[in-house]
Amino acid sequence: SGSVCFLPTFFQASFRNIFTYMASTSALLLSAVALVGAVLVAFWFAPSPSSPSVKVKTFRAIVIGATGATGREIVVKLAKMDSCTEIRALVRREVDVASSFPGIGEAASKLSLIVTDFDNLWSQREHFFDCDVAFSCVGTSRANPAVKADMEKDGDDAGFEKWLKKVDLGYSKAFAETAAKAGVKHLTRISARGADSKNMGSGFNLYHRYQGLADEAVLGLAEKFSHGVTCLRPGLLNRGEMARQHEAELYKKRTGLEVGLLAEASIKEWELRQASGASNTSKVVDLIEIIQSVGGDPGKYGV
Repeated sequence: SGSVCFLPTFFQASFRNIFTYMASTSALLLSAVALVGAVLVAFWFAPSPSSPSVKVKTFRAIVIGATGATGREIVVKLAKMDSCTEIRALVRREVDVASSFPGIGEAASKLSLIVTDFDNLWSQREHFFDCDVAFSCVGTSRANPAVKADMEKDGDDAGFEKWLKKVDLGYSKAFAETAAKAGVKHLTRISARGADSKNMGSGFNLYHRYQGLADEAVLGLAEKFSHGVTCLRPGLLNRGEMARQHEAELYKKRTGLEVGLLAEASIKEWELRQASGASNTSKVVDLIEIIQSVGGDPGKYGV
């Protein structure tokens, strides 16, 4: 009977050992599976190194000439970018945001209007601090009532030149200098095709001369910006509802570059500089390059 009792006890002990081993092995297997699963899930949902979301950097922008045809397009496009957290627009007087920046909608919450004395931009330097990029879209026109008045009083060339020197050259230069001293990383200026400081002609040649002078002044500051300076030189602009009388006549013969595309090209220039890293170089972008940068056909615009 001793041997009969021994067999069940043996089997019982063996089975207990087997079950204990299986249980511990299963626990280890389950832990390993859980660990592998966690790693796979983390890998699956993690953004890849080439994902745009990894490269996106937020930034703040400051704009002068923000209520003009190109300036307002830049403001609206910036406001709708997830990467742009704030836009500071320097304006001469209070304006209605909805009507001055059509289509901005709820993104207007990113926009701050700063009433500014353009003759003393340095006094507004506090608004430049912690901005990453500056957009200079300021300029005058012979259609401006104040310009017209001086042209009638002093003569066409003298009256026009007075305002070109004050606004196109003076304000552009002061804005760039203030941005540089405040540590803004990059500046993009909207210039004009045909800009040439050596153009000594009269009439509208004065415009081209002062665009060239302003470009030289701004481009000369490139080394003071960690991400350099860019001047864009478009040709005839299609300002839409803000078109000037003489431009409306030109549209019948030529296709003007839409200001929305020019704004897009301006912002893309900053994005390229931001993505490539610091480089305090100067760059001039002509009409063909502007059009191509936004996927357009230069032939459509006669170039």
